[in-house]
Amino acid sequence: MVDSNEAAESQKLVESLRKITEVAIRPLDAGDYLITGQSGQALIERKRVFDFLNSLKGRLWDQLSLLRTFEGEKILILEGYLGLYRKSKWNETSVLALIDRIVMEWGIPIIPTPDTRATLTYLAWKHKKLGEEKELKEYPLRVSGKEMSAEEQALYTLEGLCGHKTAKTLLTHFGTLGKVIEFFNNNPLTIIESRLKDVKVGGRRIPSTTIRKIYEVVRTEFKPEQEGKT
Repeated sequence: MVDSNEAAESQKLVESLRKITEVAIRPLDAGDYLITGQSGQALIERKRVFDFLNSLKGRLWDQLSLLRTFEGEKILILEGYLGLYRKSKWNETSVLALIDRIVMEWGIPIIPTPDTRATLTYLAWKHKKLGEEKELKEYPLRVSGKEMSAEEQALYTLEGLCGHKTAKTLLTHFGTLGKVIEFFNNNPLTIIESRLKDVKVGGRRIPSTTIRKIYEVVRTEFKPEQEGKT
């Protein structure tokens, strides 16, 4: 799956991908390419070097924040010649330190590619590595603007807090969205973490950071800004 904005800007790359596999164009909340297969899925953000440098002090971190909430492989493709930072008068230590932060602190590996052709090669290899799907797989509902059933709407609402797989697991465990919210709203955090320790998502416990996020959001009082306030 390719993000609609990325597809509009990289038409030749997308057409080349269509020769390798089926490609769906959708607006993605995070990343430019979503690759799914029998052995897993990967969400990939593609940045050309110049765009990467220009976004280091701004939107890149918002994009990476969304990227790292994805329940699967998270990858940043850095396309082009990194040495451009010298021509752009960037501080070399700062650039390398920020790259180190992305990889070491944020846990997002960076794949360098010299050009679009290499990016295509990597995407094709990644698609092959994950394996083609033999049957239709579910996609996170937040990449779709379709009319939703009540069940899908409940899943859509909850996955904004914890991701698609965790949301589905919680809804299956509790039965309804209301019961999930009631559980987080009526119990102290220690009890919530204790009762969810045996609830597994893909064979793993739900991360404490995810539990705390749901807990905080469910209990946060909404305070709309006053009209006319300056």
